[in-house]
Amino acid sequence: MDEVWQLERATVAEVHGRLARRRRIAYTTVLTTMRNLEKRGMLSHTQRGKAYVYRPTMPRQQYAAGTVRDFIDRIFAGRPEKLLCHILGTDEDMTAEDLDRIRRMIDDAGDESK
Repeated sequence: MDEVWQLERATVAEVHGRLARRRRIAYTTVLTTMRNLEKRGMLSHTQRGKAYVYRPTMPRQQYAAGTVRDFIDRIFAGRPEKLLCHILGTDEDMTAEDLDRIRRMIDDAGDESK
């Protein structure tokens, strides 16, 4: 998906060429992956001559937001604060101390962006 997002539209050959520069990968693997991504609704295609030109059906940011939301729903019972606890290294429920630490992290991040 990353390659198609970067190119905005791409053939299997184009994606394969870009991936093959970084690692050994079979053309048929790229073809199968792109077909599967199309079946899952993440890519669509138009035909250009004999080649299919694939393009993403949604922007990367939209996909990422949905994926993160799904992850939080499945793994952390829909509670983003539980994910934050996990990131902070606590497996217990949120405590007042956890909340204070999260607030400090948010404040510090805001200070750094100024």
